[in-house]
Amino acid sequence: MLTAQTINQILIVEDDEDTTQVVTMLLETAGYTTHAVDNAEAALSEINSSTPDLVLLDLHLPDMHGLELLKQVRENSSLPMIVLSGFTQERDKVVALEAGADDYLDKPFSPEELVARVGALLRRVRWTPSMEPKMTLRNLELDLARRQATIRGKRLHLTPTEYDILVVLMRNAGQTISHDELLHAVWGDNCESDYSVLRVNISRLRQKLEENPRYPTYIVTVAGQGYSMPTRR
Repeated sequence: MLTAQTINQILIVEDDEDTTQVVTMLLETAGYTTHAVDNAEAALSEINSSTPDLVLLDLHLPDMHGLELLKQVRENSSLPMIVLSGFTQERDKVVALEAGADDYLDKPFSPEELVARVGALLRRVRWTPSMEPKMTLRNLELDLARRQATIRGKRLHLTPTEYDILVVLMRNAGQTISHDELLHAVWGDNCESDYSVLRVNISRLRQKLEENPRYPTYIVTVAGQGYSMPTRR
């Protein structure tokens, strides 16, 4: 049962009134509180003033493209953000993920999938370990209690999804983690994600971790299998 401490505030950024009503009903039935705005300016104001726990973002907004809003937020925030979009081409999804989205749902979406994706992302952000306060691999360090990462002493600005992928890979350093194992570990068994979401997040992580992302040494692709984090360079 949800308590006052576990109820999360979800900001819905959507200019279609019917979609807003459906999403609001689904999330409030699931136990969340919601607030909806229909333009980017109002969304930025809400994010800066009330700091929601998660944002559901439509890309087609009247005053600014959703991607531009996403990029502005990502300049100084790791706020969990899921894109909801009627643009269903693979390239649209990749662009949104590269801009910093934690996840991407095509419209129309199933009610169960929406609630599952929101719940999975929030659980990852809330999770804090009781043991194992830090993990170190070469020049990379994770502070699990603070959900922070540094490399060569420099703080990394990671999205929640990027961070959780890094935790799984570091916990299994020296082993190959299959695509499916990594998807299930990060998104949960009940969330139907896909390889493109994983691939783009890995690409973003390499941009932040590697001295030369084209020749990665921290996150290595194991052809036809998955990914590995070598313990030695």
